[in-house]
Amino acid sequence: MTLYVDPAVKQRRRRVTYEPERPKLRDPLWAKLCLIFGALIMVGSGLAVVVPKVLANWATAEIPKDDLIPDELVGANIDGAINLLLLGMDERSTNKTEPIRADTMIAVHIPKAHDRIYMISFPRDMQVPIPDYPPTGFVGYRERINAAFAFGARTPDGKPDASPAGRRQGAALTMQTINGLVPGGIKFNGAAIINFEGFQKVLEAIGGVRLCVDVETRSIHYDKSGKYHRYEVPYDQRKVYPVGCRNFTAKQALDYSRQRHFPTGDYVRQQHQQQLLMAIFKKLTSKGVLTDLGKVRELQKVAGDLLTLDLGKTDIIDWIFTLKGLGAEDIVMIKTNGGKLANIQGTSYQRFTEETRELLKAVHDDTVFEFLTRHPDWISNLK
Repeated sequence: MTLYVDPAVKQRRRRVTYEPERPKLRDPLWAKLCLIFGALIMVGSGLAVVVPKVLANWATAEIPKDDLIPDELVGANIDGAINLLLLGMDERSTNKTEPIRADTMIAVHIPKAHDRIYMISFPRDMQVPIPDYPPTGFVGYRERINAAFAFGARTPDGKPDASPAGRRQGAALTMQTINGLVPGGIKFNGAAIINFEGFQKVLEAIGGVRLCVDVETRSIHYDKSGKYHRYEVPYDQRKVYPVGCRNFTAKQALDYSRQRHFPTGDYVRQQHQQQLLMAIFKKLTSKGVLTDLGKVRELQKVAGDLLTLDLGKTDIIDWIFTLKGLGAEDIVMIKTNGGKLANIQGTSYQRFTEETRELLKAVHDDTVFEFLTRHPDWISNLK
């Protein structure tokens, strides 16, 4: 059967109150891997056609499953447009009193023709209204979007809750927050919580990735000898990633992707995060990985350390067959707000602009292609 491709390819919110800006917390390392295109690629492509059910169950046997999506926001099926939410976090901190923030948030939209993968990163400092969340006693107010996970992942007395239940609540409040930003709201067909340590293991399993550095990048935590420091390294002693294309080890790739000390701050980091994600996807789909049973087995073993999945109402085998035709060349990386700073005067907050609202409305309407024809400068060309 030939799939037709389109050529043109609420929750209640009470009055939001304002509270003083909370102290800025430690900037976690970026950690994420694409939900379907990383976890399921091991059973995708030609392999999925041969013995799909057996391979699907084998490849994902170690991956924890959980109900991350609130019932009212679960998408019906994946026959039409598909929306996924990826939440990346660093759980290496030994400070048990520190709020658990998801500092990487990527919305993945696949149009109804299933011929593109649109990746939209949310700036961590974008100020938005976060709704009430009765399970933790949180009373909604405006704050950075990356705080939504923290306000959900805590106990009623305000202490961080890193348990599965706490993570589930953090993901739920994050999705409710995003849903409230979009006219008509957004349903989610899948979601994933990804942690740093598991992500590094995946990069190590595939032998690192090749990246092209677009702007000289200096690490704030690694010195010129490659040694890690918990404190910020002096500028002239920082490890430098010069402009140009080269192979990156797992640690180098993660370090490069976390840096945000640029004139446009977090927007450059967004692009580098998306760039790394695409590089991983390319490596995972390469013959060198898919045909190496040792690598596939290693990836299967570390998958449980990497992510927690919620595939909504759809069976894993249906995900595989629906998305098996998509490749790295089909990924379109989008720069929120066109990659331009939109600071709120006198603060470090970023504004949630009307154009960004239009982009999210396009996700709801499945008209992202049309949005990008009007805003071509929002497309990232990093490879």
